[in-house]
Amino acid sequence: MPPEIPAQQRRTGRGQVAAQPEGFYQPETVRAEAGPVVEFFGEDGRRASYDFSKLPCPRLHADLAAAWGRRTGTSGGLRTRGAADSAWGSVARLVRWLGELRRPPTTLAELTVAHLRRFDQHRRMTIADFSVITEMAQIRELLKEVQPRSLLSEEVREYLEQPGHLYGRWKAIKTRPEVPGYSDREFAAIMSAARADVVAIRQRLRASRRLVEQFESAPATLSDADRQHAAELSRMLRTGEVPAPKRDRIKGSNVPDLAAQRDLAGEVFLTTQDVLPLLVLGVGLSGRNSETIKELAAEHRLLQGRAVAVNLLKRRRGKARSRETIHWETGSESSQLHTPGGWFLLLHDLAATSRNFSRSERVWSIWTGDTAGGPDDFRAARTIAKGHIDPFAIRLGRQLDIYRWVARHGLTADASTDTEEDAEAKPLKLTLGRLKKTVEVRTTRAVGGHLPSASRTNTPDVSFLHYLRNDPRIRDWADRVLTEALEDAEASAHVFRGRIMDEHIAKEAQRDPHAAAAALGITADKLTSAAAGELDTLVTSCLDFEHSPQSAGGLCDVSFLTCLRCPNALVSEQHLPKLFALLNWLQDELDARSVDDWIGRYGITWLIITRLILPKFTPAQQERARQEAPGALPTELLDGLREPS
Repeated sequence: MPPEIPAQQRRTGRGQVAAQPEGFYQPETVRAEAGPVVEFFGEDGRRASYDFSKLPCPRLHADLAAAWGRRTGTSGGLRTRGAADSAWGSVARLVRWLGELRRPPTTLAELTVAHLRRFDQHRRMTIADFSVITEMAQIRELLKEVQPRSLLSEEVREYLEQPGHLYGRWKAIKTRPEVPGYSDREFAAIMSAARADVVAIRQRLRASRRLVEQFESAPATLSDADRQHAAELSRMLRTGEVPAPKRDRIKGSNVPDLAAQRDLAGEVFLTTQDVLPLLVLGVGLSGRNSETIKELAAEHRLLQGRAVAVNLLKRRRGKARSRETIHWETGSESSQLHTPGGWFLLLHDLAATSRNFSRSERVWSIWTGDTAGGPDDFRAARTIAKGHIDPFAIRLGRQLDIYRWVARHGLTADASTDTEEDAEAKPLKLTLGRLKKTVEVRTTRAVGGHLPSASRTNTPDVSFLHYLRNDPRIRDWADRVLTEALEDAEASAHVFRGRIMDEHIAKEAQRDPHAAAAALGITADKLTSAAAGELDTLVTSCLDFEHSPQSAGGLCDVSFLTCLRCPNALVSEQHLPKLFALLNWLQDELDARSVDDWIGRYGITWLIITRLILPKFTPAQQERARQEAPGALPTELLDGLREPS
């Protein structure tokens, strides 16, 4: 037998196993020497430092920082800087609030459920319920990462595992005031203002390029002043450096004229003031989220001079589906500012000179100067690239002076009523999200209200729920038309939050009840009782009838149809026959009612059964259930139990 080669001397090759390090892998732990500080490296390429030492309650820092490190690490749920910043705001607000208490907790073991609930009520006094629900969810996710779990009190551990925390989230979405898209007049005014600014930007930069080209090819054709100015512009394009402005020696001031330097840079590079009109025009032409527009890659492909293939990033879709390539029409040179592809190619061209120095992989790049203030990470990026940066490289939420831009263009909102025609016009409140919604509405109107045709940037359900549902122009179609897309749309508003014991879990329950119960997030005793039919309601099992999230934590007194939206519900194969009987009854109701009335009463129930529950069971299971479906259900119980009269 040949002697064994030491691991350090082994060489890899075709068919050979790579050398492995000795011992078990140990992830790097979060250290608390510096405060502690947790470094974050996002999948979007953005970095951040989160310093717990700047918060009160110092004895909580080490344990919370370790949990935060797991939350933002490779296996954590926070993958981008935007998501991490949002979650950090929630956590920091909680710790600051705890520090202001008369007797704040000194350790995590002293943190109580009462603390969390009081903080919840405190936040509801200042922000919308939907935002509070989201904020508390971030706090719970962090506390779930605390290790060992014994650092938390038993009541807090039980609180974190309770279902129903997010009950009311979709209700809050549906009931919060919805702002419709802009009117045709408002949209036209916004796009006209953005287009005018972009035209001016294009003329400004191209005029300087023509001057430099003339200087480099035929300098004798220029006057002395133009030749001197062109030489300065040429040097800026070659080096990326913008000369320091002349100082005002007449008044004895040594303060540099930064405005003059910015104007000089703007002759050959995009600058900060150019970002907003370009962004507004991009959203208005493409109908894409502003975040997606900010993330556009510089790399692209031209397709026969008619379209451009652009790489998009939509992180809300999840890691596996966050990237896609779409094709935008480019149009002719004269229609460049009227097509999304033409807009992209123009932005790519205008930012190219700055991108040479910022090395941005995204299409965006501007000159901001290397002496301006701002966060440390921005200053460092500017210094390295001679003042050139991708404006959204560090974080997507760059401050944009929207109010000043609106005022400069005199954009006004439509009067809210016909009686206000003579009233003084109010400034338009411009938001990029509302601008995207307007494009969704206009596209839907253009295709006659058919969502599958209109939904180019979102799935039909997202388009309807977040952009179209409450717009008065779209309601006209919703009142007349029932399409599969509209039915799909409402499903996202009431996602089934119960548990489903499919064939796989049912087999696991026979082999190992405790493992099956753990997979469902319940106890083995509950699983046994449910399987025996002891917890059955009309069409599901109820895991906790005495603590209903839909009855403020008390005894459940709501409609049995609401069981299908409750986190206490459990559906197994034994419930399928009654579910099919319920579907038959719903069909009879559809025949007896108007479409609008039926959708309002039973549409969500129908969607939950057909789209979210039945697909979890095999065709054989469904066929048996159809054969066993009872002819009728006690439909008088659908509205819940009633006291005898």
